[in-house]
Amino acid sequence: MKYVFPEYKENVVLGNGKLQLNPMSYQVIYEGKEIDLTPREFEVLYLLALKPNWVMPKTTIYHSVWGIHYHDDQIPYRTVEYVIWKIRKKMGYDIIETLVNVGYRLKKL
Repeated sequence: MKYVFPEYKENVVLGNGKLQLNPMSYQVIYEGKEIDLTPREFEVLYLLALKPNWVMPKTTIYHSVWGIHYHDDQIPYRTVEYVIWKIRKKMGYDIIETLVNVGYRLKKL
């Protein structure tokens, strides 16, 4: 099983510094405050931040973060949705947009 995430190394800064992500330290700064995310939460947020205007299907997120290929109907029950929910709970429910039956994207900051 290949774990995809560690290939990414660049810092991501969005919204004139409103969101800052450092993949080397797993540090998240949002609106001037450090946010404590689990490694999986960080990886999902980082993946979305790498392509802030793209809609990422659940299967793409799952494969990129967990490194396992599944068809949409085979992904372990609500894994991606649960991690997205945890990120929203910590950072605000408006940070990630859901496009029903399509995927997720980071909202413009």
